[in-house]
Amino acid sequence: MIERLQRIATVLSRIRGLLLLLAGISLCTMVLSMLENPWLDQDTWLIPASVALMWFLTLYSLSHLFLSVPAPVEPGMGWRARLSRKLRRAVAWLAALLFLMLTAALLVLTYQLLRVALF
Repeated sequence: MIERLQRIATVLSRIRGLLLLLAGISLCTMVLSMLENPWLDQDTWLIPASVALMWFLTLYSLSHLFLSVPAPVEPGMGWRARLSRKLRRAVAWLAALLFLMLTAALLVLTYQLLRVALF
């Protein structure tokens, strides 16, 4: 699983600048929606902009967090190197599980917020 997240992170690392730009646009749209602004109609864009901001920041964090995953333990390594690599992989697995839980929660939140915003 962490190897798959690493492959996704390598693809996303190429478009990190675009992710930050889109997150910045979403943030500006959110702020302009909250202020008295003649360009945006009341707070129509507030919920979609906040959802987009959360998704762009999640993808950006994925591109940083899983870019370098420790390699699996190889036979013939010393006990310290094996232990160190196993611990680093265990932490990466824990981070992957937490990240997947965060993504699932964000998916549910996105559904709920867009359901409220559109209907």
